[in-house]
Amino acid sequence: MKKVTMGFGILALAIGLAACGGDEPEQEEAVATPEEEPVTEEQDMGSIIDTENIPDIIATVNGEDIEKGIYVSYLQQQASQMMMQGIDLESEEGKGYLEMIKESTIQQLVNERLIVQAANEENLKVTEEEIDQEIKSILAEFQLETEAELQELIAEQGVTMDELRDDIVEYLKRDKYIQQNINVKDASEEELQAAYDEILTNVEDETEVPEFDDYREELQTGLQSQQEQEQTVQLLEDLREASEITIHLS
Repeated sequence: MKKVTMGFGILALAIGLAACGGDEPEQEEAVATPEEEPVTEEQDMGSIIDTENIPDIIATVNGEDIEKGIYVSYLQQQASQMMMQGIDLESEEGKGYLEMIKESTIQQLVNERLIVQAANEENLKVTEEEIDQEIKSILAEFQLETEAELQELIAEQGVTMDELRDDIVEYLKRDKYIQQNINVKDASEEELQAAYDEILTNVEDETEVPEFDDYREELQTGLQSQQEQEQTVQLLEDLREASEITIHLS
């Protein structure tokens, strides 16, 4: 898993990977309010994240080590985002957010490694066509025309195209493993109606909510997404229970 992984959002699983085995910080709390002024002076990332005291191996998952580099890269990327939102990471509040990010990051890395290991045990394969399609998605996301432009972009981070393709393989393996080991079903009419009724109880003006029949597709999508997240978390819990995990961070 290379340091480019966190830089490109599509390469990280978005479905509750940090929700298992550690408390994940509430994202809403970490967003600056409109009244807050953005940080105008560049903060020294080295003084914010003490990398000197981070061990070279931050965790071992079933005998496989997770190295310091990817962990630090995750932290720096997320810390930079918080600074861009106007959060002073050297304040007491900012330090609290940073501690939550540190915990959720290590748990996310462990969970990702567990899923890749499980995918390899099931001999899941990724084709060149699937990798190329994912690269096309990255090009579109960053509004790039050619792979040469992408190669130039990631080279600024010290990452090669081969490393990027390796990250994509792991991302696709994780996605395939999850999709093959969960069973998301269509919500029943009763479940859709219950979800709709709950929405109505949480709004002041019911006229702002579309009619049930007009909202059916969104309700179905939302309930399926909830199933997927719940089953993914359970899948991770099962993997963790059957695995040997050692966290080397103090």
